[in-house]
Amino acid sequence: MTVEALSARTGVSVRNIRAYQTAGLMPPPRLKGRLGLYDVEHQGKLELIRDLRQQGFRLEAIKGMLEKTPEGAWSEYSLISELFSTTFFTVEAPKRKAVKEMAAHWHTTATPEQKERLARNGLYRPIGDDEFEMLSPALERIGIQLADLGVPLDTVLDLQDSLIKHTRAIAKSYVEELFLTMAQALAEAHREAKKRGTVVDPKVVESMKALFERLRPLAIGSVSAAFPVVLQQEFDRSIQKQLKGK
Repeated sequence: MTVEALSARTGVSVRNIRAYQTAGLMPPPRLKGRLGLYDVEHQGKLELIRDLRQQGFRLEAIKGMLEKTPEGAWSEYSLISELFSTTFFTVEAPKRKAVKEMAAHWHTTATPEQKERLARNGLYRPIGDDEFEMLSPALERIGIQLADLGVPLDTVLDLQDSLIKHTRAIAKSYVEELFLTMAQALAEAHREAKKRGTVVDPKVVESMKALFERLRPLAIGSVSAAFPVVLQQEFDRSIQKQLKGK
């Protein structure tokens, strides 16, 4: 298809298609004389780029994702991307805050090392040199309460790092063993439909999305349900260990 036809099919302007090619996100068209022609692989990749852009991803981030996506799987990834935005699992809106305002709760200024820790742990997105977007304002409010109790800032950061490390492991298990398996089944249905020259039944897509919607609170709630029990067990175990040591 021509670039104009590709634009009509995907809703992406001709100008943006060429910009994506210049940025290295899309391969050039196959030339037939002086005419550039695009195929279904170009279309699938462009649809994925379009969906990721609509979700707020920058071109640099999209390029990194595309490099990790298997060749020929663009349409399947685009289908899954349509179902779940970057905020599918998020339960609260991000909040911007200056670093000095965050550190003021500890009556101090944040050191370069502490800023680096915030930028690295995944819950704070740097915006310039002196501002962060907090992806979990509720967790920040907990940090403030710990500050009121006299807990040092570095200790709070240590606790956050530990929390992120272990919850990330839990999240990875849920994604790989539950969500990703289901997403792959949907991608396979899409591939089979494409071979037949048809599309996936919209009812299948909607039922899959509804199932994900039901699983989301269960995955999040399971952590909240288990943690108090484990916390009590660890507290009791530590107290017994201390008493035995004395």
